[in-house]
Amino acid sequence: MKFNPNQRYTRWSIRRLSVGVASVVVASGFFVLVGQPSSVRADGLNPTPGQVLPEETPGTKEGDLSEKPGDTVLTQAKPEGVTGNTNSLPTPTERTEVSEETSPSSLDTLFEKDEEAQKNPELTDVLKETVDTADVDGTQASPAETTPEQVKGGVKENTKDSIDVPAAYLEKAEGKGPFTAGVNQVIPYELFAGDGMLTRLLLKASDNAPWSDNGTAKNPALPPLEGLTKGKYFYEVDLNGNTVGKQGQALIDQLRANGTQTYKATVKVYGNKDGKADLTNLVATKNVDININGLVAKETVQKAVADNVKDSIDVPAAYLEKAKGEGPFTAGVNHVIPYELFAGDGMLTRLLLKASDKAPWSDNGDAKNPALSPLGENVKTKGQYFYQLALDGNVAGKEKQALIDQFRANGTQTYSATVNVYGNKDGKPDLDNIVATKKVTININGLISKETVQKAVADNVKDSIDVPAAYLEKAKGEGPFTAGVNHVIPYELFAGDGM
Repeated sequence: MKFNPNQRYTRWSIRRLSVGVASVVVASGFFVLVGQPSSVRADGLNPTPGQVLPEETPGTKEGDLSEKPGDTVLTQAKPEGVTGNTNSLPTPTERTEVSEETSPSSLDTLFEKDEEAQKNPELTDVLKETVDTADVDGTQASPAETTPEQVKGGVKENTKDSIDVPAAYLEKAEGKGPFTAGVNQVIPYELFAGDGMLTRLLLKASDNAPWSDNGTAKNPALPPLEGLTKGKYFYEVDLNGNTVGKQGQALIDQLRANGTQTYKATVKVYGNKDGKADLTNLVATKNVDININGLVAKETVQKAVADNVKDSIDVPAAYLEKAKGEGPFTAGVNHVIPYELFAGDGMLTRLLLKASDKAPWSDNGDAKNPALSPLGENVKTKGQYFYQLALDGNVAGKEKQALIDQFRANGTQTYSATVNVYGNKDGKPDLDNIVATKKVTININGLISKETVQKAVADNVKDSIDVPAAYLEKAKGEGPFTAGVNHVIPYELFAGDGM
């Protein structure tokens, strides 16, 4: 096949893939390029598969087809018998490009450059999965590289000032998992908020995002900054105290040993040099407080349920009368909530704690009296355990206002109930893991209408009485003789013996 300077050719530019092989398929025909030649002459192609289609555009010069390194001159074949309109064929200005970002080896290179990744290949695998869920392998590059000013703004606006880490997250964390990634170690900034990472919780966007223990669910990563250029910035979160410099399992062990504690920490974002973190180029920084809730052994929970929960309670009708469906009275009854909320002000389950006998109460928790710890005064946990009080009879499964209405309709009645305390999974209650249980009896006093009381006072109370001198002679100040006289006591005590 000889070169014809009057025929127009389409020039295709193909970026080299790191794997060294590229193929391009065209709708009206196809060609395949194998290997790594820098250029291919048109007269070296096999003329058998098709004919070169001339274009009518005049003025094509031989210089238009001069070879340059990296360019490949290709002819486009059109099936025999197709004539006329050639609009479906690519124009001379169209190109097929394969971005280096989509190369399978580009992620490998990214992690190979990180020293921590070299030391911990298991962590590298986890972080690669995080990148996959973050859709790093997009087919279009960002319109512009992320600037240091944008990073500074993102750190300031998108990062919380403080976080409260549930004990459940610490309990299930593994050293080979992502929980401590980026803590006391430098990794790429785009990995800031992968699933199961402690630093994910620092992003404001994490409040409504799912979590799974050690990232096993592979929930999508959250971008610390929209449109962030990959591989350009790196970060770490430095902790203070006896956790300084500790990483992986050593850090997890220390956090567990410390118990509930608040740490001062610093988020640092660095620039890069030669594709690696440049620790001398601090782009952005922010001080944050990280409160990590300590773990409580299940044996402690089991003992607390056995020792601190009453066998039976008697609920005053006044509590039922004032209870509201949107209030706390039925919280934890027939539905599961965090165990630390067991004894909030105005809650029915508060009455189950022995410590409630001397604790204040307010209707619907309006006074916001302090909650009581179900584990005891000096033992606290948050997010590690969950509970519910399951009732029997016609109130089983009912919640909130529906439950209150049924209580009122039932009148005075005693219910059998079960306190169940559960473990956790992915930060949520694991109903298959019952840590502790106890059977209790709950007597709820029914309501009496004020009209009934009014009628009783009118009909049952004498207009006058004559008190024998003997009663006065034997009366004692500490006795019941004057109970309810010039001071207020419960109405049901109106007619006790000796009063």
